[in-house]
Amino acid sequence: MKPIIKDIVFIDGIARSGKLLTASLISSFKKMESFEFGENFEHFLPALKMNKCSYDFVKSFLCNYINQLIYNKMLSRNVNFRPSDRTGIQNYFNPNLYKKRLKMREGDQVVKRIKSLKKILPFATHDIMSYYKTFDKLNIKVKFISIYRSPVELVYSWIQRGYGTRYGTDPRFFALLINKKNKPYPWYLHNFPKIWKKLNKYERCVYCVILLTNKSIKEQREIKNKKNYFVTTYDRIVGDTFSELKKISKFLKTKFSKKTRIFIQREKCPNKYLKKKINLKINFIKKKVDKKIFERLFTLEKKYKKDLYGLNKIY
Repeated sequence: MKPIIKDIVFIDGIARSGKLLTASLISSFKKMESFEFGENFEHFLPALKMNKCSYDFVKSFLCNYINQLIYNKMLSRNVNFRPSDRTGIQNYFNPNLYKKRLKMREGDQVVKRIKSLKKILPFATHDIMSYYKTFDKLNIKVKFISIYRSPVELVYSWIQRGYGTRYGTDPRFFALLINKKNKPYPWYLHNFPKIWKKLNKYERCVYCVILLTNKSIKEQREIKNKKNYFVTTYDRIVGDTFSELKKISKFLKTKFSKKTRIFIQREKCPNKYLKKKINLKINFIKKKVDKKIFERLFTLEKKYKKDLYGLNKIY
């Protein structure tokens, strides 16, 4: 089985890296469908990584999921009408499109319409690049927009969101967990949960950001055919919005719509004051975590600032 829609894009990155902002802005482009969260893609990676299910099953499930999703979108079935949600159609550049689709008849003509329209289906995803080789074995063709953000900014944002204490305690925190001796851990710590118990709530945020960032860098560097991959940063999206979105639209082979500039203004971009409080954040983190852990974070921060971990040279 293959997806009936050929153009799929993942807006991917670590939590708090700017995926939803970027996905919202991209939703203003021509040819785009409204974006979706990619939990199904994210949650099957752990199962594959830990040998809990087969690649054949996961590929069949995900292809079927994609086909059902785009088929239903063409009928405005299960479409989000909540205006306060970023995935709500009011935050799409042409919300009337989904209202018109409510009147469409279902049937084979819907599949023909999907193929003829050549629309782009975007997903906002967490951490797929961190385990890219596992996903790549599924052989599902997608384009990746990988978003990186200052490690210090990520850690500070994680701390503000309480990520160091919410795993397994907050029912509204939907991160996938595993249990070892009835203790919940983020799934990507499945090989070394003992470390988690030794860290305070601030150090947990630092540890996870470093782990996921290093995994993403390694996987991103090793991709051989780079034509379907676009690398950007939160800084570029927020600080040089028009220029970066132009590059992304070219990468996706589409163009700005009449609403794109309105979307940019709505998100208060570009923001030239982005780095104003970075030193305050560095000092805050430094006081809360072990010296060795902080040094690892600060080393990663310097590599980010220098040349985006060397990725600027190859992307």
